[in-house]
Amino acid sequence: MTANQASPQSLFKRPVDLIFFLYFLTHIPITLSIDLQALAPPEQVPKVLRETLAWYVATYKDPFMGATEPIAWFKGLTLCEMVFQLPFFFVACYGLYKNSLYVRVPLIVYASHVATTMVPIVAELFYNTEFGLNQNEIWTLFGFYVPYLILPLMILVDSYIRVTNAISPAHHIKTE
Repeated sequence: MTANQASPQSLFKRPVDLIFFLYFLTHIPITLSIDLQALAPPEQVPKVLRETLAWYVATYKDPFMGATEPIAWFKGLTLCEMVFQLPFFFVACYGLYKNSLYVRVPLIVYASHVATTMVPIVAELFYNTEFGLNQNEIWTLFGFYVPYLILPLMILVDSYIRVTNAISPAHHIKTE
């Protein structure tokens, strides 16, 4: 076992890491096909993806993805997703697959960032009456957005515990 590997155990024998791995893996196509449409000129987006987004907005009345006027702070968060998060999704998948301890600190940074950015999105859904959403629509959108708050919080806590355990003096005494 190398210093950067927690254990050679298969990803399928590490259910928590498997959930995190699937979160990052599925986030890649969602980011590329849906989320980044908030930044891309419509004529540069394939028709099928524009139609998918239009269906989603019409069906679920997402005020962020369906904004007729740009929401500057949301575009800023989407830009962070494109520049920082999307490349990291690949790093996270690789690190989780390999069970690398080195990926845990970047996971903490990622999870802290995403959890923090999701708070204003969820708050806007609940408190911005200008969107004209009814309670059912708000709760449905909450159901779409809250996993991107909960899972990063789980990643944050799990990675913090693993890093803390790896650097604690008790851990070093046991392994020597």
